Formats: sequence, C-alpha cells, structure tokens
Amino acid sequence: MCGRFTLYDLSKFNININNEFKPNFNISPGSSILILNENKLPIIINWGITANWSEKVKIFNSRSETLMVKKSFNNTKRCIFLANGYYEWKRIGQNKIPFYHFLSDEIMFFAGIYNDYGACIVTRESYSKINQIHSRQPVLLKYDNFNTWFDKTHDFECQFSIEMNIYEVSKSVNSVKNNSFKNIQKLKN
Repeated sequence: MCGRFTLYDLSKFNININNEFKPNFNISPGSSILILNENKLPIIINWGITANWSEKVKIFNSRSETLMVKKSFNNTKRCIFLANGYYEWKRIGQNKIPFYHFLSDEIMFFAGIYNDYGACIVTRESYSKINQIHSRQPVLLKYDNFNTWFDKTHDFECQFSIEMNIYEVSKSVNSVKNNSFKNIQKLKN
C-alpha cells in the first residue's frame, strides 16, 4: 500500500508543466497530484477514485492482482504517478514507525489508473527488502516501461526495487500539516 509520497524535485525528469510546481514532502490521499496521462502529458488530478458502490468511498490504491476484474476500475485509463519517494509504516507492537523509500538520484514512477474524477496507485506484493516494512508496495516503472504499462503488457515482476533506499524518518510525517524537507531526513539513532 502507499499512503503518502513526496514530489519536490523534477530536475531529474525532463517535463514541462504549465502551472507553478510546488514541492510537497507529504502528499496524502485527496491531494492534488501530478500524473502523466496515457499520452504522457502532465495533468493535475486528485488522488483517489470514487468507488462505484458509494460516492463517499475513495480508493487510493488498487491491487495489481485484481485491477482488471474490479468493477470500480472498469472506466479507468492508465497513468503514471511522479514521485521522489514514498512513506510506509512498519507496525512494531502498538507503534507504527514511518520509513522513507526512494531511489538514489532518480525520480520514481508508480503505475496508476485514473478517470475524470481522480487517480489511484497500483500496488503489488512487496519484494523481500521492502516486505520487512510493509507487505505491499507501488508497482514501480522505469521510463522504458511506460509503453508496456500503457498497452497493458507490463511485467509486474520487474525487480529494480532491490535498488531502493529505505530508512526510518520522524513521526512528524504522520500529520499532513507537516510538509517540509525534515520529513525525509534520516532519523538519527
């Protein structure tokens, strides 16, 4: 699952956006986000797709294993989320400890789906390195995988998640009000 992510630096990806880009170190469900649509054009949309059984229910993540069979996703198109990293929480007893996941010197691309009202991240079972933190992770794409994602021939087993950097961060990320570089700083033991 992916409940929060960051997008603060687009310099590692050549993209032209018409509106002013605002760095965000704590993007939460319901936020306005930047995605690439099926034409690889940047658009701003809300994070969350309304469930077809209730307008009050928003879906922020979709399992890759059931993506093609869930009725909620019948009228969606594929997209790509842009991120510098994402947060995941590890449960240790009664505590939930936040960890930041990122790739060194690369922008991250998450597989996603969208419709006119919102978008959600497609997830998969976590690879072993990430599974220590959480059982699910975003489906990660490389730029070279964009076409296979859009034409629905993507191999969900691409394993460059082993390149992931992961470390514990401050619990300040738990509040969406905290939106600063401090959120992604490694916690000193």
